[in-house]
Amino acid sequence: MNISLLSSNTFQIQINQKLPKIELNFAQTEQIKQDENTDRFGRKIEYYDYYAGSYGDINIVQKYETKTHTKEEALDEFIARQTKSILDGALYNSTFGVSDIKGISEVREHTATIEDFEYPTFDSGYFFHNNYYQYGKIPQEYYLNSYANSNLIDTKFGKAELFLDLAGDNDRLGVGSFSSNSQLFRFDSDGNGFVDKNDTYFDKLKIRAYDKDGNEIIKKLSEVVDSINLKDFIDSKSNALKKLEAQKDNYGTIEAYENSLQSLKDYNPYSIFKPEVRYESMNENDINELSKLADEDGWIDINSNSGAFNGLLGIAYAKQGVDGNYRLEELSSYPHTTNFGFNNVFDTTTKEYYWRDSDKNSYQNQQYTRFMNLYNDYMSELKNRDDYINEFDDETKAKYQNVKSSVMLSIEREFSSATGLNFTLENLQKVKDSFEKDRANTANMLKDTDALTAIRINKNGTFTLKFNSGREIIVNELYKDSGKAFDIELNLNAKFATQIELNQDIDLVVSAAKIQDKITGQIEIKSLKDLGVEIIKKLSNNKFALQTKDGKTIIIDQIYTRFMPNNQNDINLIDDKDKFYPKPLRIWV
Repeated sequence: MNISLLSSNTFQIQINQKLPKIELNFAQTEQIKQDENTDRFGRKIEYYDYYAGSYGDINIVQKYETKTHTKEEALDEFIARQTKSILDGALYNSTFGVSDIKGISEVREHTATIEDFEYPTFDSGYFFHNNYYQYGKIPQEYYLNSYANSNLIDTKFGKAELFLDLAGDNDRLGVGSFSSNSQLFRFDSDGNGFVDKNDTYFDKLKIRAYDKDGNEIIKKLSEVVDSINLKDFIDSKSNALKKLEAQKDNYGTIEAYENSLQSLKDYNPYSIFKPEVRYESMNENDINELSKLADEDGWIDINSNSGAFNGLLGIAYAKQGVDGNYRLEELSSYPHTTNFGFNNVFDTTTKEYYWRDSDKNSYQNQQYTRFMNLYNDYMSELKNRDDYINEFDDETKAKYQNVKSSVMLSIEREFSSATGLNFTLENLQKVKDSFEKDRANTANMLKDTDALTAIRINKNGTFTLKFNSGREIIVNELYKDSGKAFDIELNLNAKFATQIELNQDIDLVVSAAKIQDKITGQIEIKSLKDLGVEIIKKLSNNKFALQTKDGKTIIIDQIYTRFMPNNQNDINLIDDKDKFYPKPLRIWV
């Protein structure tokens, strides 16, 4: 079995030799039945079990009909599968569940009602397609520059190749190499546009380079860079359009080309990052434009204004999570297609989404049911995995203790998407405890799974948001998509902190504000420390007054958290013995 030959689309046992198609007659069939380990020529064969390859139950992976692998070999298969899944952005179905558990090999359409689900269950919707769960978007290919399409990353020591090493054995299985730097977008687990120590797999990323004598060098990525700015891989809109134009003759019809051209013009490559690094507060002009769409009762109907609003609206509001921190919730006229967005139904006649259940408590009950399915599925998988490796000695247990099935990986990503929290067992339990304490409030803390139907601008300056589930909420402020991504992040907690908390807790070094230069008129981002801020005051209009040491007062809309730039030393200052050199050419004699 050569694991390095694994396809990106399937996970199969590879055999050493492709056999010609055999037209079996009765005698040959009898011969094979007598000795199922050899073909009609006496050659040894290994059978491929469809469910082992496609659904990856660990028990089936370990036993392939007449071929039984050791538990270590089966777990290596899981590591290989997990590595390929993470790099390719598609979690191919695998589970530590026992073979007789119904579900993962019987992926079903989302047509059942919530009451049809029992838990624990493996059919609660973590895989949206028959064979895999997609995640980790990469910007549209025309927006990827040459650096993104290269497989050499820049470091302070020189260029190096990236690979993912989940097992800590320098990729013994040979499946972890990056095909291009663009795969790094899948490692920005917190969505801030940087791959750094705060991301899930940062400590599992390694580089392979060479010294001046051609000797291989293996280091952790964290040893050669502090972070990687993913915006360095995104090309300009003008360059993206030029690339498309160069392919014009391949479109067949002018209509097809023009449709692709318009789609590319409308596309925002930064939309893959979280809203806190893309959104800004709506200003007075924005709100005035929004109010022009209101009816005589003051409501702005989303469906009636489909020309102004289409899908993801480019509007967001601040929502408090289970951990007490605030995050931006992007408003949408259609529900998120996730495990949590189950109760919405699309009416093909009205072209609208409606909420399936008329029960006034259905929203909170759905959020609770969805979460409990997620919780129980994960805990079941965790128990099955631990039971599977329990017979190993301590050293072997340590090697495989972090092996996860794709069910576990997809649940972890679904949890983070729904809650805004990094996945940990502690956070998983925290959300469960929160539901048990206050189901309605916790349900509203999770990602909105109903569709926005209307907005009203209230006389006191607040906004009422109405959803198709019947929910109505009032928010103090709305935010708009800037169409780009910044090297700063909205500090939403500052808006909701008391003035005492604000001045006690805020870090002036990393906190920043957007300031307009009086001479050039350009907007600059400056840290509050550099501005000489001594006191921060909250104003009644949701703005802040910064009082500086020299007695000045600066009025700002938002306080941001600044991402500190890499401390990358000039390569010319690096000693020759530490520099990376091109991979040596192999000369065949």
